[in-house]
Amino acid sequence: MTKYNGKNRTIDCEPTLNDSQVLEFCKNGYLILENVVPNEINKKTIDYLNGKTPSNPEYIPDGLSEKDLDSIRHSNEPSTLILEKWFRENVIMNPILCGALRSLLGANFGIPVLISAHSVECPAAAQPWHHDADSVFGPELNYLENFYYPQDTPIEMGPTEILPGSHISHTTLDYKDSGTLAAVPAGSFVIHHQSIFHRRGKSTGKGKRHMLKYNYWRTSEPVSDWLEEPGFNPETADFGGHNVGRYYAHMFYWLSGKGDQYRIIGGQAWPWSIKNQIGPSYGFGSSKGYKPDWRKNNPDGYTD
Repeated sequence: MTKYNGKNRTIDCEPTLNDSQVLEFCKNGYLILENVVPNEINKKTIDYLNGKTPSNPEYIPDGLSEKDLDSIRHSNEPSTLILEKWFRENVIMNPILCGALRSLLGANFGIPVLISAHSVECPAAAQPWHHDADSVFGPELNYLENFYYPQDTPIEMGPTEILPGSHISHTTLDYKDSGTLAAVPAGSFVIHHQSIFHRRGKSTGKGKRHMLKYNYWRTSEPVSDWLEEPGFNPETADFGGHNVGRYYAHMFYWLSGKGDQYRIIGGQAWPWSIKNQIGPSYGFGSSKGYKPDWRKNNPDGYTD
């Protein structure tokens, strides 16, 4: 059951991801949940964005007036949606979405305070590839960005294009290759690490494509209280290949509440491993060694 604390503006529920699924998120940097919002809510959201659904906020936040809320609603950041009970209960608090968020952000995670509307008239050219503003590269997962698609968004309507695994380092803006297109049906979510490299894809269809973007926030210390998976062993798990596996493993360990214990010895040692080995990788559980230097992947100079 999904529980909402209106005073603290937090959500709690049971986690739904297991060890392997959490690790896959660490490696890919995103998770797609398809067709989980009811069709009537998707339609009501689109009508709200088009000015057809009347406003009915649960309350007016301190420091704001009805005039302020009207101005916010009709801007490119229609955050007043968060104040609509039908939207909060069916989109913000969607139980399938929240189970995944609970697994990655821990207990009592915070709900959004800002919504951005990424709407475009199609056909349109693809956006340039980019990391979102204020991206920080590191093992910590203190918030997650979410894309909500209230309408069918096939390739013709320019779905988001994502470069899997690119949340660990700065990627050059002149990237020329293709990524993974999140072509999804109405009522879908794309949960992703805020720093992942992405863009709006090229569209060839006609009409307006709506997408809403907002963040959820960690309020508790990380601990591996997601679903325990029988047989999962971090010593032999596939954390990824050379030069990247060490970062994905670092993130997984941080989420497990063991980020301060994480050490690697380098080379062919753990967490890198391949199926052709005849024995386990050296270096697992080492108390000596080093942590990956995320700063080398970060031209903005963040060190913490």
